[in-house]
Amino acid sequence: MTTGELSATERRELEWLRTENKLLRTEKEMLLRIATEYALEHRNPGPPRENDG
Repeated sequence: MTTGELSATERRELEWLRTENKLLRTEKEMLLRIATEYALEHRNPGPPRENDG
């Protein structure tokens, strides 16, 4: 093996890490969307204004 080449073990680990990274990014995006929807549904509208009527 020359300098700069990955061993078979390193290639397998790199592939696993790329797969894991993709999954974590997807989960992060989903959780952000869920949290945003929850926040929008449960936001406090604030006190009523005098001119509402």
